[in-house]
Amino acid sequence: MKPPIDSWILITGATKGIGLAITRRLAAAGWNLILIARSESRLSELSHQIHVTGGKVQWFKADLTCAHDLNQLGDWIKSKQMKLKAAVLNAGIAKTGRALEMPLNDWRQLMETNLLAPVALLQVLKEFFTDYGQIIFINSVAGKTVFPEWGAYAASKFALRALAETLRLELAPQKIRVTSVFPASVNTPLHDRLELNWERQNMLQPEDVARGVEWALNAPQQVNLNEISLENVNGLF
Repeated sequence: MKPPIDSWILITGATKGIGLAITRRLAAAGWNLILIARSESRLSELSHQIHVTGGKVQWFKADLTCAHDLNQLGDWIKSKQMKLKAAVLNAGIAKTGRALEMPLNDWRQLMETNLLAPVALLQVLKEFFTDYGQIIFINSVAGKTVFPEWGAYAASKFALRALAETLRLELAPQKIRVTSVFPASVNTPLHDRLELNWERQNMLQPEDVARGVEWALNAPQQVNLNEISLENVNGLF
């Protein structure tokens, strides 16, 4: 598909890991991008890299768990009269621990970031989608399967899956398509903070997920590609 010249793709968590790979791949393919992240310096640097190669990009610094930031984002998009071809909801966090020993604060943070922030963001963005717009959730294998010590994270991702399936039904009359991407473990900086002795060379790479997102965006507009599951041939980890 040739990228539309007058519509945009918004990407959250755009400056690191999977989000960075998605940003670079879609920029190279000629899509107009709106980058959302919490680091102004990373957003500015990444946008400059895209600009110098001829890409079209805008960026907005926001904490997606902050209502004030979301309201400002909505006002900013409206002021620039942007229309969204798609929103790629990638931002998220992971915390591990036994379900009944993990502090409730960690449970709340997972739900706030991985579930409620996407809901709040889409409430702001819903008016800006074009016909045959698309919402792409970067979920996880943990949105379909549970693992010991990943219960709280899995609960947030199962809930995100339920949200996607609900929106697919509710937004169908507006011709907005909804896709969930379920990658197995991906070798990103997220794993730098987790005390796990996994063989990271056997994980998926962020670019593998980015290809899946591009595939979903290039599907014929009458096709609702509901789910994409990605796994390394070596297994889940």
